[in-house]
Amino acid sequence: MLGIPAWLFPTLFVLGGLCIWFGIAWRNTSKQVRRISAQRSNPTEAEFMDMMLRDVSEEAAGFLWTTALPYLKFFKAPLTPHPEDNLVNDLPIDDDDFGIDWPREWAELKCFHESNMPDWPEGWPVTIRNYGRWLDMAPAALSPRT
Repeated sequence: MLGIPAWLFPTLFVLGGLCIWFGIAWRNTSKQVRRISAQRSNPTEAEFMDMMLRDVSEEAAGFLWTTALPYLKFFKAPLTPHPEDNLVNDLPIDDDDFGIDWPREWAELKCFHESNMPDWPEGWPVTIRNYGRWLDMAPAALSPRT
């Protein structure tokens, strides 16, 4: 067939499909960020800390600010974390990151094993404020890496 390798058409088809899929994902995430930006203000770090300190330790609030910010800052207009943001519905953060990676990082910071994190309290929405409250429920540093 005209000297075109047989693998070229399927490869171009798959690459085109991936480009369309990534384009749709980027568009949807950008719409999500614009919607959240229109609904609320972007607090500065000091404002975020003031809002969080009523319910959360300064260490947990600082951890959440520095951990969530890299996920949000590259969007136009950049978002900053807000205590009432729902991690599942509002922010473009992968479930595995805040479900697996963040607890492990917190446990390493506090010198205990991540398996000692408490279960998520039933009925709590997964907001940044509640996430900080949950982090504060973790045990104090135990004996080395227990």
